[in-house]
This record gives sequence, C-alpha cells and structure tokens, in this order.
Amino acid sequence: MDRETIKTLPLLEAQNKAFPPNRASARRKRTDRPLFGEMAVAAGLLHEDMLAAALDRQRRWGSPLGTVLVSTGAMRAADVARLYGRQRGVPVVDLELEPPDPSLADPAALNFYLDEGCLPWRRRARETVYVASNPDAARAAIAEREGRHLPVFVTSQRDLRRTLTRDFAATLTDRATFDLMRRMPESSAARRLTPVQVRILAVFSILVLGALPFLASTILTAANIGLGLVFIALATLRYISIFVGLTSPPSKEETAYANYGTPPDTELPVYTVMVPLFREARVLPILARALCEIDYPASKLDIKLIFEESDPETLQAAKALKLPDHFEFIVVPDNLPRTKPKACNFALPFARGDYLVIYDAEDSPEPLQLRKAVAAFTAGDGKLACVQAQLNYYNWNENWLTRQFAIEYAAFFDLLLPTMVRLGMPIPLGGTSTHFRTSVLREAGAWDPNNVTEDADLGLRLALLGYRCSIIRSTTQEEANCQLPNWVRQRSRWIKGWMQTYLVRMRHPVKLYRALGPRGFAGFQLLIGGFTLSSLVHPLFYAAAGIALAKRGVPGDFSDGAGLALFNILVLVSGYSLSIAAGMAAVSARGLLPLLGQTLMMPAYWLLISGAAYKALWQFVTRPFHWEKTEHGISRMVDGRLMGTTATENPLRHPVH
Repeated sequence: MDRETIKTLPLLEAQNKAFPPNRASARRKRTDRPLFGEMAVAAGLLHEDMLAAALDRQRRWGSPLGTVLVSTGAMRAADVARLYGRQRGVPVVDLELEPPDPSLADPAALNFYLDEGCLPWRRRARETVYVASNPDAARAAIAEREGRHLPVFVTSQRDLRRTLTRDFAATLTDRATFDLMRRMPESSAARRLTPVQVRILAVFSILVLGALPFLASTILTAANIGLGLVFIALATLRYISIFVGLTSPPSKEETAYANYGTPPDTELPVYTVMVPLFREARVLPILARALCEIDYPASKLDIKLIFEESDPETLQAAKALKLPDHFEFIVVPDNLPRTKPKACNFALPFARGDYLVIYDAEDSPEPLQLRKAVAAFTAGDGKLACVQAQLNYYNWNENWLTRQFAIEYAAFFDLLLPTMVRLGMPIPLGGTSTHFRTSVLREAGAWDPNNVTEDADLGLRLALLGYRCSIIRSTTQEEANCQLPNWVRQRSRWIKGWMQTYLVRMRHPVKLYRALGPRGFAGFQLLIGGFTLSSLVHPLFYAAAGIALAKRGVPGDFSDGAGLALFNILVLVSGYSLSIAAGMAAVSARGLLPLLGQTLMMPAYWLLISGAAYKALWQFVTRPFHWEKTEHGISRMVDGRLMGTTATENPLRHPVH
C-alpha cells in the first residue's frame, strides 16, 4: 500500500533492455546472474505475458524493470526486494519484523539516509550493518561516510521510508514546523506583526485619533476617496485582463506543449505528486482514479499521499483501495499547527522527483498536465520556479453559489493570472495544481506552516529570491463549495492567509520594491492588499451612499456633502460593471455560456465575500494559525463520479500509459 519502487542493478536492466519483449527467456545471454524477470516468473510472482508487457514498458519508459513492475501493480515492492537480494546473494531484511537498533541512527545524518536510501540497522561482529533499497548504489557512499566498507543488506524502499518516517518523526516535525522561521525569519508568519510594524501602526493610530476631533470631515472624506480609488483600480485591472488575458501573445510556457511537445518517455524526469489529506475518505476513490489516469510513465511517478495521525479513517480508506506500491503513504504526527503547509513540509524530504506538484483531495487534473508542465519548464529559463495550472469546477451549475464560484475562478485563473504573468508581475499561486522545480522549492524554504494560504505566500517569496512563476493551459477540475457555511469557512481562511502574506511581505517594503520593481510592487499592492481591503470596506460604500442620500437627496453638484454619496455610487457602479465585463469574457472563453446572465449577480456574491472577510479579520486576531477544514464530497454530483471509480480497487484495470 504505501510502498515504493525498488531499483534493480543497471547491468541487469541493460540485459533486459537488450531483448525484444517477447520470448525474452529464450534469447537471453548466459550470465552468472539470472535475469530478474525470469526469476519473478519462476517464483510464480509474475506470468510470462505480464513480463512481456513489462519489458515493453521498460523499453518505452527507460526505467528499471523492478520499478516498472511495482508502478503498474504487477508486483509488490517487498517481493521485488526479495528477488533483488536472492539475485545478488545479499541478505534481505524485513524492517517490520526486524526493526533497526534506534541507538545507531544519527538524526544529524537524516539527509544522508534519505539521499542514499539507507539506514544503520544492527551491529554484528562489532560492525554496523546497514540496510538499503539498492545496496550496490549505497555501498560506496556508506564507505565514504564511515571511513571503511561495511556490510549492506537489502530492504524494500517502502519499508525503509516508513521506518525513517517513524524513527525520525521528531526531527522531521521540527523541520517542517520551524525550518523557515530559522532560515528566513522575515518570511515567517509565526509572528503576526514585527515590533517595527506595531510601532508604525501605533503612531499612525495616535495621529489619526488626535486629529479626528479637528479634521474629522477631511480625514473621512480623504479615506473615502482613497478607498474608492483602490476599488476602481482593482476593477480596472480585472477589465484590462480581458484584453491582455485573451488577446495578447501568450508566454512561451503557455504554448510550449503545443509547439514542442515533451521529451521522449525515456528522457522524462521523475515527477513527485503530493496530496495532503484530512478527513477525505469519501473522495479518495475519485482522487485515486484521477492519479492513475495521469498520462505519464507510471514508473516515473513518485506519489505521496499525506495523512494526519489524528485521521485514521482516511488512512484506512486509502489502504482499502489496494493501490500500487509507488503510492507512498506518509503519516504526519499530530501536533500544532495542524496545517496543509506543515504536512507538505513533513513529506518534502521524501520527494524524489526533479519536479513536484501539489493536488488537493477533490482534484481531477487533466491527464496531460504533467507533460505540459515538463514542456513549460523545458521551454523556460533557469529562473522559472513554478507553473500554475488553471482551476475550475465540475459541479459549476449545481446551485447559485457554485455558479458564482465558477465565474470567479474563470476570471482569476483564465484572465487575471495570465495578465499578471505577461505584465511581469508576481502571482499568488493557487494552492493546488502548482508545479515546482523541487530544488528551487527547497532553496526557497518550502511552505510557511503558519500561513493558511501557503502558496500565495510562496509565489511572492520566490519572486523576492529572483525567481518567477508562470501558467500552463491545463485545467484541474475541483468540487465547488455548494453549501454556504462550508464556503464561508474556506473563503475566510483564504482571506486570512492573504492578510498574513501582505503583512509579512510589508515588513520590508523598500526591499520588496527593489526586488519586484515598480510594476511588480504595484501589482502586489493592488491584488494582495487591494483585494483584501476592498473585501472589507466595499459594503461601507453602500452604507455611506445610502445615509448621505437619505439625509440630503441626490445632489445637483459636488459642492455639498451629498457629492460624496454620488462618488460612492459611481465607485460601486463602475467597479461592478468592469468586473462583470471580465466575468462575462472569462465564462465565454471557457465555454460556460449559461453563466453569462449569472455574472449580473456578482454584487450579491461580493457581499458574501465581505462577510467572510470580517470573519477572517476576527480570526486573524484571535486564531491566526487555525486551519478551518473545507469539507469535500458534499456535492450531489460526487455520487455520480464515485460510480465510475470502482476499478480503483484493482489498479491494473486503470490505463497504464
């Protein structure tokens, strides 16, 4: 279940590659070492027809035979390890039955154990015996570290990683929780406000409160006009996105797959897929099928399903699916903060891929998405750290709330983000379907475990380090929230995370300006700051305009206070008109024509966003790191999708690309 592939000796695989897929046993060269595939057939672990199919995939994918067999579900990782040891005459250790001596492991050497796939096991004849998933590859590294050659036994990579997760849980948890704070304290949201920010806010508040009795009208009018201009500027950016997002030349990353395709399967890199899970047992079959249908060599997929220790139900549901052993199960110890970014940080040391993508439990990515991401990274330069896929909803037409949600996502991912990329602005990442260069992700400090909208923060941090993010034209279908309380929980968490991100990045505004440049700095202020601010204050424009009109009536000019009411009305009308136009363009481009009329309901939807924003503000003060769980699997369309997932119980029924 949570097992990974076992790499076989390159010489062995070269022998297997040298023969056509059929009648391999009749054509093999005589060697002192039996071929792995023939041993599997002789042991009754594999049928000859399955071996022929596996050899064909090995030829097309360029992966070791053992890896191919495990990733397609033809063999279990433990069986591959046993055959590996028998083939080489090396003892095989089952770490579940014979656990390692805990006194031999050095927490400071954890990176070495992870990189080399090994672990000190026990002492025999006054020598430390190591276990490794590939002793031939690990032996030299162990000798260099220990200063002498030591015996190395075989174990399955699945058992090895499970043992590392269990025995080094405290070290891994400490890293996941505190590494960013230690390495880049100025980028950590663990502290809401720095002392400098507290002093600035205190001085500003004292000045405003002191002047208010004397300049109340002037201060309130200036604040009103300033906030109105922010609201209009944000709406104008949305309107501009119609033309830039739909008509301007796309970035080279967007068109890379269409223009150049991807490298041959033999040259494709290993790709890590990480899926953090918490109370997701109901949607797991849908997720498993979506992951099995990804059009990428299964032997080059490193899939991590990440569970919380406090949620055994989801783990048991995953085990019941009997997934191939390249699905690795990682259980995160139960401690605070219990957040998605901390869970991802805990699993990151185990990632083997050159690239890494995050998916949510309810996601169904387009099967070609990983290939499109590889094409984008290949076309991009060394400063391309991440590409964001588009998001939308399969249940977009379920009710009024899902229709508004779908309009919002279409405008954001199909128009606004492409516009920001083409204008050279940093983008807030979407939290799912974000594809990273794994090495750059580690260099950047990975995710902030205290930021509850972790990828929006990470996109800005990458920009500060001189990297950039782009987008790819590939859609991941999600389940839109169809129940208002659930929607409010999710939206308030997102806005709270944007508040955290804004305050963290504004600790050093001059540094931020120099790193992002004028255009990038303005984009950050407008999108992260402006959106959060407008969510909080735009209902006040209704109230201010209504009170002024009730007292004075419609003004004939701007000479009296009622002129401000007219300004507020113009702010609302122009802001909504521009945003509705962007929503119409986005749903038309995506082919969701029934939503055209629904865009006129945007003002009501934005009032709901404001309600969630005030909840976010309250929680930012009282519970800044609390992760409000979004329930999935509540749509009435989920049952229909589950009906098509019964094959997940046997992964071999799924397409193997």
